[in-house]
Amino acid sequence: MMTSIRSTFAFFLLWWIGLSGSSSFHVRVTGFGTSFVIPSRQRQQSPRDVRMSPMRRIVRRATTTSLDSSSDGGKTTSLNKDEIARYSRHLVLGDVGMTGQKALKDGSVLVIGAGGLGSPCLLYLAAAGVGHIGIVDADTVDHSNLQRQIIHGTSTVGKTKCESARERILDVNPFVKVRTYEEEFTADTAFRILGDGFDASNPTWDVVVDGSDNFPTKYLINDACELLNVPWVYSAILAFEGQMSVFNYQNGPTYRDMMPTPPPPGDVPSCAEGGVLGVLPGTMGCLQATEVLKILLGKQGILSGRILVYDALAMKFNELGLERLPAHERDDITELIDYQGFCAGPKAVVASKRKSIIEPAASTISQSTPPTTGRTMDEDNVNDYDAGDDTLGGPTFCNIGPSECLEKLTNGWSPWVLDVRLQTENDIVALPFTDKVSPHRTVRIHDIPKAGPVLVYCKAGVRGKKACQRLVELGVEPDRLFNLDGGIMRWQQDVDPSMPRY
Repeated sequence: MMTSIRSTFAFFLLWWIGLSGSSSFHVRVTGFGTSFVIPSRQRQQSPRDVRMSPMRRIVRRATTTSLDSSSDGGKTTSLNKDEIARYSRHLVLGDVGMTGQKALKDGSVLVIGAGGLGSPCLLYLAAAGVGHIGIVDADTVDHSNLQRQIIHGTSTVGKTKCESARERILDVNPFVKVRTYEEEFTADTAFRILGDGFDASNPTWDVVVDGSDNFPTKYLINDACELLNVPWVYSAILAFEGQMSVFNYQNGPTYRDMMPTPPPPGDVPSCAEGGVLGVLPGTMGCLQATEVLKILLGKQGILSGRILVYDALAMKFNELGLERLPAHERDDITELIDYQGFCAGPKAVVASKRKSIIEPAASTISQSTPPTTGRTMDEDNVNDYDAGDDTLGGPTFCNIGPSECLEKLTNGWSPWVLDVRLQTENDIVALPFTDKVSPHRTVRIHDIPKAGPVLVYCKAGVRGKKACQRLVELGVEPDRLFNLDGGIMRWQQDVDPSMPRY
């Protein structure tokens, strides 16, 4: 009982000392065999400050010295009374203070993708007081997003992600100015969007955040930011691992120094295929927001020239060094190209007759985003995974739609059915007449009968195509193979809406 009383007394004593801001205390609190010391504060304070709370001291000092409007490059740098109260924990932080908070208010950040990574980053940038925020996303909110995209909610399902994110940001901080771009970030739109900042005298955004989920967009962001001399904060996630870095910061390394060439299509699983722990993009998005704030505040220690790798299962952070490639190994970026074509194979499809992009090079840095699309949006969109037959080449096989497949089955067609998804996906939902589960990367000729038609399906059709192509290469006759176009998600859409989506 005495221990409880003493502990309670100690707690309230600590609370009162912190509230009063007094510098005259040097207290020892003792209990049964335990003690701790509250050291006296070193900073001298005026008598009028002794009984004034930290927040009130900030308001008083700021009101008397910092509420006058000033001009800096055409931007307002004043904070009103409500903003001072809102940002008080920043204002007492020595490395931020009034000067730093004004810099944040003047700052402009463009976030490309309001999904798993963009959601936490946007929320914390807004809460921190970044004054100008842009959002690029052409997608709409789906129930499958809500496991990790925390800026959206059940009430915003069906809305555009831009509008959903904008509403949430303004609810978090009504002092933020938000500009939305409900369109895809492509080589045709990149310069217009990147040059559409709030400052007429310097319209380019101060920092760009990569919230995309595919290789073409990451290469596009890199090249556009390099041409416009804008730093950007990169991240990628898959399963239980994330990685991030800051590129194009003060002539530091770029994404092409880390990934001179994109990996072959299909070599890296997407989040839809490999899954992602819901909290992982939250962790990485918060780290991205941290780097953005450091850049806007002009701090040291920016994550440039380093790649941070996070393993959530082991709860470990590792760091890899990254340097700019030698000049003779770098290809000068002078214009934007066809990034879909660039990432679809070993040769780039050059939109502006540029002769060469980069020399092939090996990369040891893993990625987590699908190479088959240029969209920046959510990985659960079925169409985002339909790369088309032209990316596969070789002998053709039959793509069969769900409705046509159902009609053939009704008329007596009896194919052998192969699910080329992971077993974990099959556990979620499967066609009831599935004969075997074998992931498309490891499918073998022994997985199917030696004769008769074979129906292959996956989630959205792309892995099924790759599995069919692999089987053809292994010697299976192409005319025996039927890939379910659009996969089980299109079957759910066209044939059986009662089936769950994932």
